Amino acid sequence: MRVRLAATALVAAALLLAGCSAGGASGTTPSAEASPVAGGDATIVISGRTWAHLDVAVPAVTPIKGLINAIYDSLLRLTPEGDIEPWLAKSYKASDDRLSWTFTLQPDVTFTDGTPFNSEAVKFNLLRQIDPNQHAGEGGNLPRDIQVETPDDLTVVIKLSEPDESLPSALATTAVGLMASPTAVQKWGGEYGLHPVGTGPFMLDSQIVGQEAKLVKNPDYWVKGEPYLDAVTYRTLGSADSALQTLKAGGADMMDYVGPQQANAAKGDASLTLQESPATSVHYIIFNTTKPPFDDVRARQAVGYAIDQEALSKGLYYGYYTPTQSMMASGSWAWPGKTVKGYPAFDLDKAKKLVKDIGGLSFSLKVSNTTDFLQQMTAVQSQLAKAGIDMQIDTVEPSQKIADIFSRNYEAGQFVVPGLPDPDNYVRPFFDSTAGANPSGLQDDELDALFKQGRTTAGQDARKDIYAQVAERMAEVVPAVYLSEVPPMRLQNQRLHGVVYLPIDPFYLNTAWVSGK
Repeated sequence: MRVRLAATALVAAALLLAGCSAGGASGTTPSAEASPVAGGDATIVISGRTWAHLDVAVPAVTPIKGLINAIYDSLLRLTPEGDIEPWLAKSYKASDDRLSWTFTLQPDVTFTDGTPFNSEAVKFNLLRQIDPNQHAGEGGNLPRDIQVETPDDLTVVIKLSEPDESLPSALATTAVGLMASPTAVQKWGGEYGLHPVGTGPFMLDSQIVGQEAKLVKNPDYWVKGEPYLDAVTYRTLGSADSALQTLKAGGADMMDYVGPQQANAAKGDASLTLQESPATSVHYIIFNTTKPPFDDVRARQAVGYAIDQEALSKGLYYGYYTPTQSMMASGSWAWPGKTVKGYPAFDLDKAKKLVKDIGGLSFSLKVSNTTDFLQQMTAVQSQLAKAGIDMQIDTVEPSQKIADIFSRNYEAGQFVVPGLPDPDNYVRPFFDSTAGANPSGLQDDELDALFKQGRTTAGQDARKDIYAQVAERMAEVVPAVYLSEVPPMRLQNQRLHGVVYLPIDPFYLNTAWVSGK
């Protein structure tokens, strides 16, 4: 495997990660129109996302989840309908007291370096995720005090000190469920992220870190007959517009992370299909509540009152992104509704009064240096100025922005965290003071208690009621203000078929194939 390092991609990044039904916005997708054929290559282009490594258990969990999921398989995985199904674990069940989860593994599975996939490999991966010296970016989705038992090669038992109803979702949709070769991890040590080894349908052939990765077919993939493609190339481009133009010109088969501007520009193009799912993600501004000016809740409220989400939706998002008052978007089972009691929704007079009361408000906002995000934050800057709020835009590389936010080297930051089926996996880690990450620095006993209830209470209906209370408490303490909810959108050409799109950012390529190769 050949590796070259891109200088701009060596900055550590961290991204925590997002039920609804996925489907093409323009009707039946090409994947349903013919039978799969083997062979051929596919190219996927993205923008605004880079990676410094491809390790799933370090602080900088790569935001390129489609790439990661092509290399690594997970114990469980998500279906297009938003359900959780067994995968590397062929079955699983919880004990009556919900304190023990037993997983029966698929037999005869190997990592692409020849290492057997067995219960000891699972134990190695799970304990690596919770190792405090590892600082795994998504390790907070596993309780730190879990015990992992391996009664035989194909059986894993996870024991908990208290119920954790989000565990199956975490193992299906976050990095903690992705399995890396223990042999490769031990061989490469701190450089493992440049030499990733999983059990997935593809394996890394070469990369320019943060710019391009070429994957080749895993000839010994445990799902017989898959994958169909011989190779897949991921390429990141400087702007979303350039990614769209590359797709239109035939230089790529799919554009990942499509924004509303590109979705609108692709309207009427019969050669492209827009894949859009109900929103599970939210675009928001997160505050560092540990230092001025946002250690004062009135400053946080003032920003919320000054933001006109409806104007942003109509003027910038072409209606693809819509207003929200909760971190749980409308595609989530935990969605509390369009309005949330106490949320500081747009009210310019209230914003002005608060600014006056606190003696003025000026702050710096860290923003990814991509065209779309800069345009959006410039619009927000103009809205805030009407309330007398001075927001300076600090543009940084996406990975640097994430690293700064997670180290609390910021005042406010622009963020889109991919939504997951379970709020415990993508809301709690950011705002629970007992969580390992908590980049907001928020310390709120009431919210912490609600998060714990949401995690330990059985039954989705009961949990939904708890997360409605979470939404209301967050509206009161305002560790973040929202700009819009964000549906996952991708564009693909008529040559690509069989991609499994999900109601969250990742997708599966094991059944993807190309025609006319």
